[in-house]
Amino acid sequence: MSRYAAALDFGSSKVALAVGEKTSAGIKIVSYHDTPAAGIECGEIVNDFKVEEIVRRLISQAEAELQEEIGEVTVGLSGRILHSKELPCLINRTDPKAYITEEEVRQITRGRYNATLEGGDTVFEAVPQKYSTEERFGINHDELIGMVGGTIEATFKIFYGKRAILDRRTTILNDCGLKMNKAILAPIASARAVLSKPEMENGVALVDIGKSSTEVAIIKDNIVREVAIIPFGGESVTVDIKNVANITNQWAETIKVMHGRCCEEFAVENKKLILKNENDVEDGEVEISLLARVIEARMSEIFDAVRYVIDQSGYASKITSGIVITGGGCHLDNIIQLASALLGQRIRLAAPQGSIDSSSVEDAFDVYASTAVGLVLEAIEPMLSHAIEYKKEAVAQAAAKQEDSTLFEEEEEEPVDERISAREERERRKEEERRAKELRKQEEKERKARERAEKKKQPSFFDMLFSDSDKDNA
Repeated sequence: MSRYAAALDFGSSKVALAVGEKTSAGIKIVSYHDTPAAGIECGEIVNDFKVEEIVRRLISQAEAELQEEIGEVTVGLSGRILHSKELPCLINRTDPKAYITEEEVRQITRGRYNATLEGGDTVFEAVPQKYSTEERFGINHDELIGMVGGTIEATFKIFYGKRAILDRRTTILNDCGLKMNKAILAPIASARAVLSKPEMENGVALVDIGKSSTEVAIIKDNIVREVAIIPFGGESVTVDIKNVANITNQWAETIKVMHGRCCEEFAVENKKLILKNENDVEDGEVEISLLARVIEARMSEIFDAVRYVIDQSGYASKITSGIVITGGGCHLDNIIQLASALLGQRIRLAAPQGSIDSSSVEDAFDVYASTAVGLVLEAIEPMLSHAIEYKKEAVAQAAAKQEDSTLFEEEEEEPVDERISAREERERRKEEERRAKELRKQEEKERKARERAEKKKQPSFFDMLFSDSDKDNA
């Protein structure tokens, strides 16, 4: 079994692969690579072939760097359509006198992933909010373990969406000879990477401003209370600049990054940016104050949506640690001043810092790496996510079908086929596909040959006509 944990972040602006390991000093990110995204829109895969090519390239880079094969990965889930609701459940225990165990509680959580939802939706994350027994009400996970009782009442917050978001990632991984370890909501992963332990305990809102969306996660008492995805981000700002200034998208993105401010009052008045191409030909001009006005308007809209999510969650007065902003969109000047004025909370900008070992690769400390780094952290030491491990879930389902009288079973040793290296598995699949293709060609060739032979045996219309004439003459 590899000592490394690998994670893939399918973002709209980039696809990132991070690999980490647990050391005596903490979790160290030993490899990080990303590449501009292709075939992904708003966190959803729309072109499987392009994304598969990116994944293969990133995996090859990491394997060459580590001199070790990567067989499974944890993936991030995002998309514009994400819903949440509370889901209560009551469990009757077979032995009221037996101590409630960690595995028993984990099995209750796994069961929530099988919840029946309308419209073909699936549960992405089931987060227990509180538990109750006959004697105690509203207790947390740590208090529950070791208690006794005939029933356990639990309240879960489930986050769900389109099954296709998960299925397309699974298919791409399988085509690349990879297996999925876990699928974790991207906002939860980002929160794990950039939030401090005191913030997660006292209450905090994480805001990750990406290219196509802004993701929000609210954490209190180390429990994810709400996750929401707002359907606009940094790209919306770029498009507004492009349309108002009548310039190209490339110029709009460039001047946003280099000269953009979130507050018009801090912009230099009566100053213009003259845009010239590589041939020193003027492509347009933009007033600095106009640029700031456009950015302020769109960023204000984003923060208004963030405030709405926080207010609707019921935790507006409980996030005493304020709001932490990460992601590529947090680089804009004066973003703290604008966010503070609109949200009425303490604001700080954050990137993966204290959550990973200081000897990690340099790129892992950038705000763009927040989600990928958080996925690695949650894969090695789960803290915020309760995502199921798909391999263990498959074993658990197989054990349940055997109707064994025991409540829990030891996981069986993996079959030999499961230990075949990723590269050998890819080569084996290619060979099987080649043989199957050759077999289909041979079968098609034989079928056509049989059809030609049958046609030769059957008399034609003219043969039958002349045959009947011959009989009449006779």
